[in-house]
Amino acid sequence: MQPTNINVPLPSGSTIKGLILQNQTFSGKRPVILVIHGWTSAMARYPVRIEPVVEAGHIAVLFDMRGHGDTGGDLSLYSRKDHFDDCLAAYDYMVSLPNADTSDISVFGSSYGGYMATLVTQARKVDKLLLKAPALYPDKGWKEPRLSQEQSEITSYRLSHHTKDSNKALKAISKFKGKILFMACELDQEVPKQVTDDYREAITVKYDYELLKGADHACKLPGTEKLMIDVITNWYKANELLHDPALH
Repeated sequence: MQPTNINVPLPSGSTIKGLILQNQTFSGKRPVILVIHGWTSAMARYPVRIEPVVEAGHIAVLFDMRGHGDTGGDLSLYSRKDHFDDCLAAYDYMVSLPNADTSDISVFGSSYGGYMATLVTQARKVDKLLLKAPALYPDKGWKEPRLSQEQSEITSYRLSHHTKDSNKALKAISKFKGKILFMACELDQEVPKQVTDDYREAITVKYDYELLKGADHACKLPGTEKLMIDVITNWYKANELLHDPALH
């Protein structure tokens, strides 16, 4: 898996830091996967999680949203709208790669990244959506840099039932018609079961659901990250989406 550092241009003229991961033994057009990290997380945690998919032929683009990781900056200055723009910029960079197969586009998001990934499906073409413990946020405050100051409000919001008629992420996933892998963490301390139930209730297509047994929200407990990696890899294998004959 060969990493390449990249600078993803933003409409404002600034850039965010990113990585391209690919197996150089493959040539020609390859399926692509955009990886979106969680709130206060970073892309550095994700290469290992998608390594089997990359080794089997996918090209992965990872990036750090503003206020995170290598991109840096004061997180309190950025809104969800800013981070959504970062996601779209990274997506557009990915599909512009000369060896990107734009007929086979995956987006993988975890927590805050899962929320963002769901919204990306309504703004860009996405064929496969992988969500790990996607978070949920009120539509109010979308353009305001206030998430880090309103944790109690968000916690309360997540404990209440919401539908596609009252939340833009739930509306987005209700309209998505591609393949979905939905992963929930059994011991999630950040995203309550109500959020998982709201997402699952909003989905209108047949999809795959996996409960990561014994997993905390960040999958830091022993063995839980490997469990997630195995679920992702096996999902691609089961869907005959990996191109490495050794995996079939």
